[in-house]
This record gives sequence, C-alpha cells and structure tokens, in this order.
Amino acid sequence: MSMLSSLQQTIHKAYVKTVEKVTPTLTTSKFMEEGVLTPEEFVQAGDLLTHKCQTWTWESGDPSRNVPHLPKDKQFLLTRNVPCYTRVRSLENESKAQIADEIKIDDDDEEAWVAPKTNNNDDFEEKLENLKIDNTSTTTTTTTNKDTDKPKPTTSNDDDDDEDDDNDEIPDMDDFADDNLVEEEDPATLSKNKSNESKTTSSSNTTTTTAADDDNILRTRTYDISITYDKYYQTPRVWLFGYDENRKPLKPEEIFEDISEDHAHKTVTIDSHPHLGISFAYIHPCRHAAVMKKLIDKQSENGKEPRVDQYLFLFLKFISVVIPTIEYDFTLEFDT
Repeated sequence: MSMLSSLQQTIHKAYVKTVEKVTPTLTTSKFMEEGVLTPEEFVQAGDLLTHKCQTWTWESGDPSRNVPHLPKDKQFLLTRNVPCYTRVRSLENESKAQIADEIKIDDDDEEAWVAPKTNNNDDFEEKLENLKIDNTSTTTTTTTNKDTDKPKPTTSNDDDDDEDDDNDEIPDMDDFADDNLVEEEDPATLSKNKSNESKTTSSSNTTTTTAADDDNILRTRTYDISITYDKYYQTPRVWLFGYDENRKPLKPEEIFEDISEDHAHKTVTIDSHPHLGISFAYIHPCRHAAVMKKLIDKQSENGKEPRVDQYLFLFLKFISVVIPTIEYDFTLEFDT
C-alpha cells in the first residue's frame, strides 16, 4: 500500500468517525429500497443467524465501548476458531477455469463483485426462501447406531461343569506381571514428549503443522470473525483476527495471504475493533449496501420475497468472495 493511499484512508476514517457521531440512527426500514439495515433489523437478522448457525454468538464486548442503538448483550456477532486450510494463491489456477458471476455496481466494470459459481446456489436459494424461525432449538445432532454383540447366556446340561465353574478362583492380575500380558506403555498412546515435537510443512499454497507421526492432528490457521453494525454505512461490517498453526496472532501481511487479491489492501484494511479495542482486519463496508441491493433485486426478479431476517445469510455468502478460504458457517443445512 502506497503512502498516499494510507494517508487517504486515515483521513477518510477520521471523517467517517466524526460524521457518525452526529448522524442520526436509521429508524425507518430501507431494506428493499437501498439494501441497508436499521439497528433493530440487524439484531433481527443476527438472531436468526445465531439460531440456525450456532457457531455464531452474540457478544457484549467492552462495556465502555457499547453503542446505545444496540442491546447491551447484542453489540456484535462472533464465531471463533474458523479453519483456513489453504492460502488464496492456491485458488488462482482453479479460478481461471471457473465461470464467474459479476455483480456490477453502477455499470462500472471496475466496481464489480465477482462471485464464483457453485453447484449448490439453487439449493441455497431454495432453502433461504423456505427458512423459518421456530421456538425450539434446531441444533443438528448426529447419532451413530452401533450394533454391540453381547454374549448370550449359555445353558449346559452338564451339572459337573457348573460346579467346576463355581469352584474356580478369580485370578490375581499380579500373577500375569511376568508373562508380558500387561504392557507398561501402549505404543498407540500419544506421548507427551512426542506431542511437543512438531514439524512444520509449508509450501507456496498451503501451510499446516502436524506433530510427530503418533499425533494425527492437523493444525492449521484459524480466524475469529466478528460482525458489527456500521452506523455510518448502515450495514454489517466484518472483522478478522487470525492465528497461525501454533495459535500465535497473524501479522497483517499474513492475514492478507487469506484475502482475495482483488480486495487485499483495497477493501480490506487494519483498524481497531470498535467493541474490543484491539487491531483487526476488516472488510470495508462502502459497497455492501449496493451489493446487497443487487442480490435483493435478483431475488425479487426470481419471484422470491426477500426477507430482512435472512439478510446476514446473503451477506455472508457474498463476503465469502473476499475471504474464499476461510470456512465460516453460513449454510442452511437444517430442518425447516
């Protein structure tokens, strides 16, 4: 990023923060007309997201940083430890072979969001249309049926055998100590020493850390992702805090390795989180409303009625274009 661009961003941030303080909070819904949200609609959409995707939770953050237009216990949304297995550059070759949809804004080719085509887009839209809120928990649990073969009682007509069994003494396990029937150390057990001996493998496309051969645990980058309400732009804003394979915070340049090249250093920058006070990467919301308006219009054209409580599902779907390798949950795989 050039010094001029950095200076422009600093000036713009100062301007937005100043104007935000004197701008009245949006109270009238403009969801259909402009693709924006009121704080009440943001809470409504967040309630549905946390209800259907329970990896997301409401957070209160630092009480001294609470904003008055949101409930104290619903200041922002958060999902933790989201895996990121590969770097964005590994998708370059794949993206060249993909057919992409462009969501153009104001007929300006330079201002277009490119959304990769997926095979389940139609299924996503169908589930989104039928999405309903119920009063019962919808946590999906997976049960595994295991057929355990229990020994069946056997009967014998030989009374002598029964008497012999009754007379048998219960063996003492100490008697087997010298017969090597009890192993002092199970080789299948993870050794504490071995678990600490980790080896890191890295390439230009992926970076994962695996421990010794006995530790079959894949270690990868993870992210804490939060969504705040931006009063100035009247849309959600996404924040990213990353960890490397050893749970150490990622440096800004490392975070940009997981950002689409079309958006890194352009729509993604570093700033202090409004509710936590520590540095996060964030996706700039200046185009969020325009993109959401296009998606809402597309739903209407397809004969589907857009719902404001489903806003964050559509929102997170297009945000995945910016962070395509961070596998956060915005799916609709549940019973409706």
